[in-house]
Amino acid sequence: MDKKSQRLAAKAKRRSMKQAAREAASAEICRSLQELPAIMNQKVIFSYMAMPEEADLSAFHQWAMEKGIILAYPVTKGNGIMEAYAPQWPCQWEKDRYGILIPPMENSRLIQPEEIGLILTPCVAFDENCGRLGYGGGYYDRYFARCPQAIRIAIAFEAQKLPQVARDHFDILMHGILTEKRLYGEIS
Repeated sequence: MDKKSQRLAAKAKRRSMKQAAREAASAEICRSLQELPAIMNQKVIFSYMAMPEEADLSAFHQWAMEKGIILAYPVTKGNGIMEAYAPQWPCQWEKDRYGILIPPMENSRLIQPEEIGLILTPCVAFDENCGRLGYGGGYYDRYFARCPQAIRIAIAFEAQKLPQVARDHFDILMHGILTEKRLYGEIS
């Protein structure tokens, strides 16, 4: 199956989840994140604000802020370029051209890739070998290449798992994939 077909199949599976199941799975993912040894001692985490059908990390974000961790969020600039911005709190989120919530630029600090210790990324589909299928723009893969020191964890629901995601030479493997059921991969 090619990437387009895999995206359609995985999105359909994710969409078929009932809202209550999605909320419970998101809560379990947030609990698991808080217990990951890789989270401890992180100063800056690059995360995301969930789209309606994605795993919602809001509870984890609240916990991380209480621990004094700086949270940065993606802002796309076009031409495949994405940057990480840490908002001042409280934050009035805005929507970008894709409908993704982003922090307001006038009240946020640009985070340099070398400052980031861990990246939490959404995905459309994944496999147990830590292959990640994104939305197709290549923004995250380009950003991963800019911060090779960062631990990369894709966040997904177990329903999004495929036997093997289609990959191109520029697709970067994750160090781990975290679902409500388990952590795939080896993260130290």
